Amino acid sequence: MAALRYRRFLKVCEEWPVDETRRGRDLGAFLRQRVAQAFKEGESTQIQDLEACDQMYESLSRLNSNYYREKEPRIVHGTPCVV
Repeated sequence: MAALRYRRFLKVCEEWPVDETRRGRDLGAFLRQRVAQAFKEGESTQIQDLEACDQMYESLSRLNSNYYREKEPRIVHGTPCVV
């Protein structure tokens, strides 16, 4: 099961953009670093809290897919604002 979770996190990392102008404070780079720390042994890593791992993946996936931007669009002067 850890292999599936590892691959899912890698997919999120691949899709998450890295902004080279924000060195040291880029969320994409930070995400890659944390995934590398959490899965030190790759697919064979033993995950202690599977539920927390799945919740973290779902949260990152929703952020990456702009779920909240589409769910709660900003309204500016009566019309939806696309930023």
